[in-house]
Amino acid sequence: MKKTKTLNPDKFVVKSNDLVEARYRLSLQESHLVLWLLTQIRHEDEDFKTHQLRVEDFANMAGLRIDAQYDELKKTTLRLMQRVMQIYDPEKNETIQVSWLSLAKYHHKTGYVSLRFDPALRPYLIQLKSHFTKIDITDTMKFKSIYAVRIFELLSQYSSIGKREFTIDDLRSYCGIKKTEYELYAGLKRYVLNRAKTEINAKTDYEVDYKEIKDSRKVVSTDWTFKKKTHFEKAQSEKTAILAKELRSTYAILEQLLEYGFTKQAANR
Repeated sequence: MKKTKTLNPDKFVVKSNDLVEARYRLSLQESHLVLWLLTQIRHEDEDFKTHQLRVEDFANMAGLRIDAQYDELKKTTLRLMQRVMQIYDPEKNETIQVSWLSLAKYHHKTGYVSLRFDPALRPYLIQLKSHFTKIDITDTMKFKSIYAVRIFELLSQYSSIGKREFTIDDLRSYCGIKKTEYELYAGLKRYVLNRAKTEINAKTDYEVDYKEIKDSRKVVSTDWTFKKKTHFEKAQSEKTAILAKELRSTYAILEQLLEYGFTKQAANR
């Protein structure tokens, strides 16, 4: 069993394209835990290994108080074992339903938790030869919106092309957004599309934008562009990030807490 400590900031993670396009929803804490576990996979690995994460390191990743770290980590790993994603294999014309973790074992006296991916995910994460997407972990770990994480992954899949179109229904499905959430497009645009666009532009070396495609008056798709920033654009985005932080409203903070998995009552408190 291999013990690991903090996250290496220079790492990339690699996912099969089928997994990138899987339908699932995670909270931000769950996403960070999955990303950390992805960084533990080595190119030469032939199967998943059990890795140990220091509970203190998880608290630092998730921005938790030290006295709350065990309870929050237990809730996060439990949810990951209960979360079921759907992965479609177009070559086999098959859909599998699988959870993220098959093991979460807490070693209370040592301050570590042992974690392992579900074995059914092996074809999508181990020794990928083709049809995969390389994602910079230093970018995705900066995001405060889980929708920014998902949209960035989906756009990274098409980085060589520099553009990608999503129907509104597909984008909802990729991000795990229920039909009862953001029922009006205006809400989806404000809290999902524009928030993801703002975060990606402010916190990564990429510049993204999208235009709306309408059928009559209804927006049915969004057409995204995705490119590396020039030096000037990068400097401007850093200034924008500082301003955005200073101007962040109470409502935006509440939205962020909800994405971390807090209830509305706890977020308000």
